[in-house]
Amino acid sequence: MKFTVALPDLQKALQKVLPAIPAKSTIPVLEHLHAELEGSQLTFTATDQEITISLAITVVGEKDGTLLIPARQFNDLVKELGSSGSIEVDGNNKTQVITIRTPTGSYEMKALDADEFPSIPPFPEAQVAQLRKEDMVRMANKTVFAVSTEEYRPSMTGVFFQFHGESVTAVATDGFRLSRVVVKADDGAAFPTDLEAIVPSRAVDLLRKLDNNVEMAISRTHARFSVGSMTITTRIIDEKYPPYQNVIPSDNDKTLIVNQREVLSAIKRVSLFANTNTKHVRFRIEPSSMSVHSEDEDSGGKGTENIPCEFTSGSFEVGFNYRFLEEAIKNITAEDDPDLNVKMTFSSPIRAVLITPAAGDDSLLMLVMPVKI
Repeated sequence: MKFTVALPDLQKALQKVLPAIPAKSTIPVLEHLHAELEGSQLTFTATDQEITISLAITVVGEKDGTLLIPARQFNDLVKELGSSGSIEVDGNNKTQVITIRTPTGSYEMKALDADEFPSIPPFPEAQVAQLRKEDMVRMANKTVFAVSTEEYRPSMTGVFFQFHGESVTAVATDGFRLSRVVVKADDGAAFPTDLEAIVPSRAVDLLRKLDNNVEMAISRTHARFSVGSMTITTRIIDEKYPPYQNVIPSDNDKTLIVNQREVLSAIKRVSLFANTNTKHVRFRIEPSSMSVHSEDEDSGGKGTENIPCEFTSGSFEVGFNYRFLEEAIKNITAEDDPDLNVKMTFSSPIRAVLITPAAGDDSLLMLVMPVKI
């Protein structure tokens, strides 16, 4: 195998495939990139046997071949070579040595036989949905933060996708907060009907930055995302997702409108004085103003900020884990509400709070459970 490749192209490719390389593995071959050259197409494949990423780039090919390249050593070297120019990579299948030549030097590293790489099973028959880049990025960005990290609740460690023909819903929850995003199908390009899958958060996180539209295919055991010349394949979580609709309140009768930047800034400053274990902040809400307050009895520190608001009820107090509240509110952006206003609705200080864009966009809904104050 021998080829010449532009450094910027190679660096971009490695950034995209390396997330599938395990940090440390009991199976050394998984710490390698499968590199296959055919003509002018070089294909990298990486897997940790849960997620597989494959990406093809164009190079100047001289000799076809396949080898396993030590992923992190190769990536570290390529990063240090700068972001311009090109390098020559020459892999000898007999000696299993890879030589990298630059205008100023040469480097050698030990490769492995490509036959040692785990075989990637063919993707079985699947239902397919076409998604715009913007829609997939939106669903990924606004759900991953709410996924549970508790392995004893495997169904909540992924994002739940529900296809309904005219729309797709993406949901994530950890039992303390929830985020739901609805995307409408383009005219004349309906989604599958009654298709559901729980996709692990690691795979969804990779979809937060895309440069192309997405073909999402779901089989009985796997999901595959095809984005231009890259494919991401992951096992889906074989569990039943909890009935999340049951926890979304329909009788919240108290409405608060507040500016996203103002409330986020207040929370960030006041939370510096919150107890590091409980992370509690308190809202004291009046019809036209509210205070954000926290204190730590252990250290004696406390902080209060006052900001303007619109509230449809009288005096009201409610407490939150500031981290959960902050992560939800910052997901409302100018795309959701041009004025960056946030609507929060309440019924009582101990029942779920709904958070949506104040502009009335019902495609995004978040929920945070209050804490006792």
